[in-house]
Amino acid sequence: MHLYEAHLPVADTEAAQRFYIEIVGWHFAHRDLTRDAVFLWAGADRGSMLGLWGPNTTLGREFHKCHIAFNVPLAELLAAGERLMPQAFRAEFCWREDD
Repeated sequence: MHLYEAHLPVADTEAAQRFYIEIVGWHFAHRDLTRDAVFLWAGADRGSMLGLWGPNTTLGREFHKCHIAFNVPLAELLAAGERLMPQAFRAEFCWREDD
């Protein structure tokens, strides 16, 4: 997986943390107790991090349309889709094959 870091505003950091850990399969990194923020490792190599910012933080106060993109092996992408389907989660996957 290739991503340095990304930050997303969320309505509920605890619910978002559960989703990304239990459904997406990422790993807990840190919870900032002074702010409503959670950081997760995205990928087994711990080279990519996602910050989830609650509504009481500067980064989470104003919701805006945003996206993140990852470069993942096809098998990992398909496995993520299998975990998302039972949750009635709508995901759009697109990929290109490298030469």
